[in-house]
Amino acid sequence: MLHNDDVVEVIATKRQGVVDSINSTAGVDNNWRVRFNDGREPLWLYFTNEAELKLVKCPQQDQGEPGFYPSRSIMD
Repeated sequence: MLHNDDVVEVIATKRQGVVDSINSTAGVDNNWRVRFNDGREPLWLYFTNEAELKLVKCPQQDQGEPGFYPSRSIMD
């Protein structure tokens, strides 16, 4: 499943972009808006089939363990 801010590649064109909007109805993802920063037109495209996109990078996975971590231990 794709998330906002995921870097994706459009399989048909090999263009890379960022998912910047997900529209869903009743918990089912209906379309993903991908924003491109490569200077080519169109700047945005909507996709209704997730299989047309390939995940390149998921920033949510790069964040490590969820939660709060103090800069130093309170037991020092």
